[in-house]
This record gives sequence, C-alpha cells and structure tokens, in this order.
Amino acid sequence: MIPDLLNFINENGLKIMLDLKGWEYLSNSALIINELAVVKPDFYPERHILARGKKGYIYASGTTRINYAGNEFSSVGDLLMECGESAIKQFKEWVFLEEKEWVLTNGNDWLASFTTLDKLPKRTTYRC
Repeated sequence: MIPDLLNFINENGLKIMLDLKGWEYLSNSALIINELAVVKPDFYPERHILARGKKGYIYASGTTRINYAGNEFSSVGDLLMECGESAIKQFKEWVFLEEKEWVLTNGNDWLASFTTLDKLPKRTTYRC
C-alpha cells in the first residue's frame, strides 16, 4: 500500500489538508494502516466523524460493495476477514461497485458529499 493522496496519506498530511480547507482534524479519528491514514470512507463504520468545523462536521455514510478475487463483499472488514490483511496490498485490484461517502452536515442538514481527498470542499463554502 502506497500513499496516493486520495485514499491513503500520511496522518500529518491529512491534518494539513483538512486545515487548509478550514476543517479541524479530530485526533485519532483516522484509521491508520501501515503508517498511513485511510481517507476512503468505506473503511469506516457508518456515521464515523473525521473532522469538524465551527458549525458542522464530516462523517462517513452509505453502503459498500466490493468485488475482489472473484467474490463480492459488503464491507472492507468482511473482505479483510475472508482474504486476510495482505489483501490491502492489492487495494488497486478492489472494484468498488458501491461506495460510502464523506458527508458534510451543519448538524441538521446534508450539505455535500465526497469520496476522495481531492474533492474535499472548503468549510466556508458551506458555512460550517
């Protein structure tokens, strides 16, 4: 697994990216695998909060379906349990049929969503 700056990044890099867009990284909120922070929301449980703003936050939401090694999985956890932790090394071979998203909310309303770090919106765009 290598840092691709979309799905996997150094934890300090994630913090910097969030800071640049006006979000506060919540300490230890990112899953760390092989010394890299996982940005792909499919690795997180439903409603896991990654960052917050003055009036809102970013959380994981949705459904995951992955095709890997001829099998379909409904979560990253199921895939890793069946195929072993080494399957993470073949992440580029995982075919996401359905993906979770990071959701931006002001605490009450859905404002926007994104799946990779390059699509992270500025906090001020949504007044969060």
